[in-house]
Amino acid sequence: MINTSLFADFLHLVQSRNFSTTARERGMSQSTLSRRIMQLEAFVGAPLFDRSIQPVSLTAAGEKLLPMAQDLSEQLDLIRQIGHPGSQGGTEICNMIALSTLAMEFFPGWLSSHDRPGRPWRVNLLNTEPLLIMNINNFLRGQSEFLLTFAADQVADLHALRHHRYIVLGEDRACPVSAPGPDGAPLWALGAEDPVPYCAYTRGSFFQQALAPAIERLGARLRPVRDNSMAAVLYSMVRQGHGMGWLPELQVREAMATGGLVRAGGPEFDILSEIRLYRSHNLSRYAMAFWNRVSAGYEIRRKELRLA
Repeated sequence: MINTSLFADFLHLVQSRNFSTTARERGMSQSTLSRRIMQLEAFVGAPLFDRSIQPVSLTAAGEKLLPMAQDLSEQLDLIRQIGHPGSQGGTEICNMIALSTLAMEFFPGWLSSHDRPGRPWRVNLLNTEPLLIMNINNFLRGQSEFLLTFAADQVADLHALRHHRYIVLGEDRACPVSAPGPDGAPLWALGAEDPVPYCAYTRGSFFQQALAPAIERLGARLRPVRDNSMAAVLYSMVRQGHGMGWLPELQVREAMATGGLVRAGGPEFDILSEIRLYRSHNLSRYAMAFWNRVSAGYEIRRKELRLA
């Protein structure tokens, strides 16, 4: 027989990638945690973590065990609820980190669509950091149970989330837009002969990474004039005519419909991205209930493979 709480230790360590952090948050000494992980490794018959590097990383055996441990943890939680079907257990609130555009333009309506009659979900939206990796690191350190983010294959920072399950809630596109000139045509257009001033994203932000291949292809045709990590700030700069910029369709749809912004280039310059909700390995019963509600009907993924 194996103590099933060892799998909770394993999942926590996958999340934190640090023995001392997991030991502290699991309420045990680091030596006790190490013994417990070795006990699980003896049961599996192979090392689960590469301890020779910091932070620790999963071995091939650990990668194989991870989805099974996630499934087991969820099944055990369902078993515990058999005798207490109406009880969520713990504090009835959960935390979410969301990129700024999604926090403002997507999250409120999406959350409302999942509310239960008379019982709205209590989801605390934490402050957004300026750079994508900072938000990812806060999520991995356990500051929130969920991370709501844009995602695209060319964004290397997302590799840090490769062990986490997620659902794809939809898609969006970053469109090249400009303030209109007196004739209604774009004040700044990508087809112009002279270099076009553009409002750029700060290095390390999601859209800077997502746009990097397109910016590189355009090369000298672009002349950066402003930069910021937040699309909302660049939106204001573009509206004021400082330059063109790539802005999320979620954000500019209304302004484009009313003529406040116009396209600065055709659809071939659009950058597609997914809207993903990532979940922690360690969910309270309330957070698990929320996840079960919002993920119903979606394919639950990890490393592009279906797991549930």
